[in-house]
Amino acid sequence: MKRTIVLFVAVLCLSVVAQAQKVKEKDIIGTWKLVIDIEEEMEEEAEDADTMLEEVFIKAISGFVGGIMEDIEIYFEFKPDNDLKITVNAYDEVETETGSWYINKRGYLVIEDIDDDNDDFSISTDDDEWKLIDGLLISDEHEEDRNVYMTKVD
Repeated sequence: MKRTIVLFVAVLCLSVVAQAQKVKEKDIIGTWKLVIDIEEEMEEEAEDADTMLEEVFIKAISGFVGGIMEDIEIYFEFKPDNDLKITVNAYDEVETETGSWYINKRGYLVIEDIDDDNDDFSISTDDDEWKLIDGLLISDEHEEDRNVYMTKVD
């Protein structure tokens, strides 16, 4: 019985640690790198394919897309005044966008108002909530698979 209680407490502690923490401004300030595990995402899509042809097509392009993504780096610089600078390094070209961020009532990060005056590229966040889990900012849309997240670089 004692062993069962200890095991139950251990499992309960681990589940609490893995849950999203409320985001605090001091946790966000700084530069974060966006990580997109496109190959993992493509594998999941291939598994969900409706036809064999669709599955083969997805698997065929996943390596190509993964190679392209290796040459693209996206950084989010969160500033204390809720300003946001997004820098995209792609193929020796650097583009910068601006936006804003805030922490909503639920304690999650929301990115909005990304400047889309630049026609070269645009970033859409769709006002996703970003949760702080295990030191990573994870979009609520990708919380389960963790294929899209941000990691702090400074």
